[in-house]
Order: sequence, then C-alpha cells, then structure tokens
Amino acid sequence: MYNEFAQYYENLLRAQYRVSEIIQQKLPRGTIREDFLREIILKRNDFLRGKKGIVSKCSIQSGECDLILYESSATVNPIGDLILIEPKNCKLILEIKSNASGTDIKKTNKNFELIKSIDSDCHPLCGLFCYNTVLKKRTILNRFGWIYDNDIKGWKEAVISNFKYPHIDFIICIASLEEDESCIENQFFLIKDNILGKFTLRSEYPIIKNFLGITDNL
Repeated sequence: MYNEFAQYYENLLRAQYRVSEIIQQKLPRGTIREDFLREIILKRNDFLRGKKGIVSKCSIQSGECDLILYESSATVNPIGDLILIEPKNCKLILEIKSNASGTDIKKTNKNFELIKSIDSDCHPLCGLFCYNTVLKKRTILNRFGWIYDNDIKGWKEAVISNFKYPHIDFIICIASLEEDESCIENQFFLIKDNILGKFTLRSEYPIIKNFLGITDNL
C-alpha cells in the first residue's frame, strides 16, 4: 500500500507542476510549487513546521532557503514571511528547483557549505528537490560519483576522490516534464553516506518514496 500512496503523491506533484505552468512569471510560479510540496510534507507529519527562511547563529547568516523544516516546539524568529533559525533547530533544509541548472546546483552546494559551517557542533541535513533538471541525468550522476556502464546496461560507482557537490546530502529529480518510461529513465535519487563519504544511488520506485522516507523520519 505504501508504494501506491507514494505514487499518488508523485503524480500529484508532477500534475501540479504542469498546471502551474499557466503562471507566466517565474517567481510566483516557483513559490506555488514550493508551497505545494511543503503542504504534502507537513500534512504527513503533524509534529513538523516548515517555512522559507535563513539559518543563523551569532553574526553568521546563510542565504535564503526555500524550505526549512523544524519541530513545532523549536524557537524561531519571524521576519516578515521568513524565519530566522539556529542550525540546532533545523530538521531539514531543502532547496527546491523547477528546472535545476548546473549553476543552481553549484549555488545550492555553496549555501549548504555555509550552513554547515555556522555551528561546528551541528550540521543540518541539506537536500535538493528538483522537479526537472537542465543537465542530463548522466552528467549529474557523474558529478556525484556514478557512471553508466554500457556493458552491463546500468549504473556503477566511479573511482572518485573529490565530489563536485560534497555539501548536498541528497538530491532527487522527479522529471515532471517526462511521461511514462521516459519519466523513470530521467528520475534519480542520490543520498550521501557520511561514514563512507560517497553517494548511494537508490533504485526504488516510485522515486518519491526515497524522499518521503527521509521527511517521514525526521
């Protein structure tokens, strides 16, 4: 039954992405998609709260974060529509992209690096949710340490010592613009193993199940 509900949520997100294309301006269109994803997460987890905001401690501040998830009992400082929150109170920091480019991923990695440097005793979980990506799946997976092997017709780990985006703890793409088999072919979920220092490529589908597994266990 869990797979069926996961597919339901994935279909909702993909459908909402398409219908929101009626909004021509990029900023409000992106905000609508962020809000829709946030509502799905929060409705599944009553103990969580989620807002756009800034991670801060003392005089150090991160860049703006699309979604910060925190427990309802956590102390936050509202500033207009944003919140200011300390790293120790962050359950998950999520960047959300409609069509992530290489520059978007690079900037996200840089902001996550700053967030993880704010408090040496607390490194919040930081992830990137992509509805689609400008870069090809092969290019992105290569940058996270995975290559496609034509002999086995599948993905395998590459021998790599330095990852291009080491501060991203996980990245998901649900390929909202693709249909049927093309959708699955372009979807992916990568999560970092902090002990081994490398990224694991998950092959469980529907792909959103991997993401919900993280948010449901915060």
